[in-house]
Amino acid sequence: MPPIVSFVGLSSVGKTTLLERLIPELKKRSYRVAIIKHDVHGFDMDKPGKDSWRFTQAGSDIIMISSPDKVALIKKVDHDSTLQELARLVGDSADIILTEGFKQREAAKIEVHRKAIGEKLLCKPEELVALVTDEPLDLPVWQCSTEEISKLADRIESTFLTNRREEEATLTVNGVSVPMAPFVQEFVINTLVGMVSTLKGVDKISSLDISLKRNRDKAA
Repeated sequence: MPPIVSFVGLSSVGKTTLLERLIPELKKRSYRVAIIKHDVHGFDMDKPGKDSWRFTQAGSDIIMISSPDKVALIKKVDHDSTLQELARLVGDSADIILTEGFKQREAAKIEVHRKAIGEKLLCKPEELVALVTDEPLDLPVWQCSTEEISKLADRIESTFLTNRREEEATLTVNGVSVPMAPFVQEFVINTLVGMVSTLKGVDKISSLDISLKRNRDKAA
């Protein structure tokens, strides 16, 4: 699963603007970037009269729209999805996931601060991997200005991307990410790749996704 970095900060502090400038810098370094935005007020992509809206009104729970250059997924949910659940949808299509609006979720956090908005921070210094601010703050956390986009990209690259393992396995149980020690990851990778590679029609394996759903009676 790609590393997840949440950009947090007070309303109107400039999180979206900062991400708009950061994305091209990471893309220039040949990284694939995914963005996940959280909206506590909800959203609606279906416009009345459109095919997707008609399918939704008919009762479909999942709608996918495909074209030669993009794919969209609209899915009804019964809870506010966790970052791990959303990251699973991204899969291995990105090298890093940047989020906005997930200040209460478990993920590495970069806070954006502007003097004009107020001195109070949302996070404690020990919760942050970086602080992007238009004024130096006397806090024990790595800082850069809103104009130092390349410097911020360096921080993200060195912290989350440079030392990533060439082979990595992730485990999600009941929608919750379960950490695995390196030797467990190696065991899982070798076991699964060894078994699956013997199956007919399987060529070189660059990624492998297995989903298991148990009958409720068996899971009890």
